[in-house]
Amino acid sequence: MKRDPMAAPSVSESAITASLLFAIGLGQTPDPQSPALAADLKETVIRMLEDQGASAQVTQAIDAVRAGRDAVAADPSLSLSAQKYEQRRSQFLAAQGSAPGRGRKVWPVGASTILKRASGSWSAALQNVGLAPSTRARPSGFGTARFSEEQFKAALRDFTADGGRAGFTTSYQSYVDWRKLQQQGGRSDLPSGPSIRNSYGSWNAALEQDGVQPGGTTPDES
Repeated sequence: MKRDPMAAPSVSESAITASLLFAIGLGQTPDPQSPALAADLKETVIRMLEDQGASAQVTQAIDAVRAGRDAVAADPSLSLSAQKYEQRRSQFLAAQGSAPGRGRKVWPVGASTILKRASGSWSAALQNVGLAPSTRARPSGFGTARFSEEQFKAALRDFTADGGRAGFTTSYQSYVDWRKLQQQGGRSDLPSGPSIRNSYGSWNAALEQDGVQPGGTTPDES
């Protein structure tokens, strides 16, 4: 699949995903036995914090993102209000002496940026990282999972089948691009890339359970 470089967003999906998971995991300790953080998330956090002069906070931030990911994997009902998100973000930025400025990209990204990327819907933003608020959230703000196990499997099957015919690889980014095209065609039953990654522990683990070699071609490819 080809991507239009002119349409590339100023803030990456990885930055947004890492920001939301960070807010969920802030103050928690990640399980030392859990998988390492996905490379794109880790690299984005490190690069953005270093760019804003907050290298000393990298370890705390990575641990919080991992803890958030682990928490979501253990309980898909987790959620977070936009207000609570901004409170935790402000707390972290204040501790490092960083503040948003015109034209300056600060991580964790602002709630307004997250909303803009999700067409103004905070619920959609949460669903994009594997969270789905229910109409009757618990006091902690947690709801219910949006997709079933079979829907996760069906999404991976459809993705790899289409990839075999179209000739694209099974990379995480290929799935993100493919899902966007499917949604433009009217499909609403496909979990987001972050949601799949959270549910299986990693993108490679999801592919392996679907019988596909991580980073390789789909079963139908020559």
